Amino acid sequence: MVHIEPNSNFKSLGGVSVHENSSVEYRHYRRCWNEYPSKFILRDFPLHLDIESTSICNIKCTFCDKLPVLKNNQLGSIDFALYKKIIDEGVKFKLYGVKLSYRGEPLLHKNITEMVAYAKSKGILDVYFNTNGMLLTEKMSEKLIDVGLNRISISIEGTDPLAFEKERIGAKFDVILNNIKSLCKLKKEKGINYPKVRIQTVSFPGLDVAQYKAFWGPYCDEVASVDYKDANKREEGIVYEWACPQIWQRMTIEWDGVVLPCNNNDLRTFSLGNASEKKIYDCWHDKKINMMRRLHKSGNSHKITDCDGCPWRTAQIKKLIKEKRIAL
Repeated sequence: MVHIEPNSNFKSLGGVSVHENSSVEYRHYRRCWNEYPSKFILRDFPLHLDIESTSICNIKCTFCDKLPVLKNNQLGSIDFALYKKIIDEGVKFKLYGVKLSYRGEPLLHKNITEMVAYAKSKGILDVYFNTNGMLLTEKMSEKLIDVGLNRISISIEGTDPLAFEKERIGAKFDVILNNIKSLCKLKKEKGINYPKVRIQTVSFPGLDVAQYKAFWGPYCDEVASVDYKDANKREEGIVYEWACPQIWQRMTIEWDGVVLPCNNNDLRTFSLGNASEKKIYDCWHDKKINMMRRLHKSGNSHKITDCDGCPWRTAQIKKLIKEKRIAL
């Protein structure tokens, strides 16, 4: 039997889920998010798009799984006209969610607040992004609140400033902490509950979950962790009937328009086209990704070059083995 879990790499450690929402429409969206991959249901259009606002970053993380492989010609920011083209197509097919980050730091994009505002003006239900928090100044937080950003995920490893800054070169623990406090203060002063804030860490060995939750809990809605994957190590040849949920939920569009089937396609060899020339709908139904879905659904994901050795796939299978939920 093929093993598939919609949110297998994520764990909530405390607080209230950022997906807690009384809206009937939003609850329907999250039901589909879980149900479609579980039942291998293919919707006409992705529920969600990861749109890379920029691949440029303001810090260097020793554990980064994206930026070290980038060359100069892969660094850049999405053109606002291309972004609007993508959003306009999406709303025709009831696109529910947009994440404005993939690689890089989204707050470096000069039009980031306009990007949020445009998506919200078009009726996108869930607009958010991941950030390292360095540029989340009080002024920026106020702008993001004003344009209606739904939620924000801030990536912070641990609670020790020295250890944190050693691994996140260029980041300043106190600056990020003060930025988060400022955002909390603004929300309280305005009497609003958005953007909902999730503070999350990569699950490194030795992480003191209780300490992490106790320290960061007061400054966010939800504390969470995501599984560690070693992007510099591709372990090929792992055969197991495992299927990736992303190819039934979402697609990734890089800043230059390159469309990928997931946000773990580190080899970048499985391009489905370019959003500046090809409709997202056509990419979603491209024969290449349909072939990928067939192989995943039949338990043969290892037969796809980009999936065999995918660090995320490897991490998920190894976790299942460690938890004794599966056996090779």
